Amino acid sequence: MAQKNEHIPYAEEALLAQWAREFRLPLIRFFQKRVPATIEPEDLVQEVFVRLARRADLATIERVDGYLFQTAANVLADRYRKDARKPDVIESYDESVHGEVVLTPERVLMDKQELNDLIQGLYALPERTRHIFVLYHFENIRQTEIARRFEMPISTVEKHMARANKLLLRRLGRKR
Repeated sequence: MAQKNEHIPYAEEALLAQWAREFRLPLIRFFQKRVPATIEPEDLVQEVFVRLARRADLATIERVDGYLFQTAANVLADRYRKDARKPDVIESYDESVHGEVVLTPERVLMDKQELNDLIQGLYALPERTRHIFVLYHFENIRQTEIARRFEMPISTVEKHMARANKLLLRRLGRKR
């Protein structure tokens, strides 16, 4: 079975060529404003047109400029997502720095005590503040979603988080 768009029909190819002539420079400027110098805008423009070439019905696009720039925004978002998954610096393993942590009985006891202090600190928080803190830190719920669930402004969620962090850090002996 042949892959979709293995061969682009002439009419589609002509549209792509026309749009490339018309929108190449505006797309380059669009990317130049939004990416660091280490990313080549021309490569991103090329990706926009590759995505368009995969589409079978180019003639049905009503607002070409809007569609192209929305595709460009998607290309940019995909690039940032991809880059976010890559570490900036890969540090080589060094036994003296990354060596195995020795768990002495004293260390285990100190860690258990710190965990106990944290749990007690959580129970000392006002109920709503504790609930918001747990949703955010332990259930990985975004603050905007928490605000929606509690029907409160995001600034109120942020205040609850700040209060919880301050009280817990104080309880763990890390003054702030």
